[in-house]
Amino acid sequence: MPRITSTMTISLPKELKKFVKERSRTEHFGTPSSYIQGLIREDLKHLEQERLEAELLKGLRSGKGIRMTPQAFKQLKAEAAKIIRSRR
Repeated sequence: MPRITSTMTISLPKELKKFVKERSRTEHFGTPSSYIQGLIREDLKHLEQERLEAELLKGLRSGKGIRMTPQAFKQLKAEAAKIIRSRR
């Protein structure tokens, strides 16, 4: 299924433009646009990690825990993966 994209124009100082072009080439991105998209994806991953850590801390502070059996862990992991997928 093709990805629907839209255009966003940004202005960069000449030195940053030069940097982005060079990085996109040396990091094997096809275009500067692909390089910027990669940076944004990494930022999103970082934000997801922060949210996950916050949720884990909230769980730790929520009171008495439950016994974590292999089956319970498997179910928890599946639920977490479903939540993460739904946020993409």
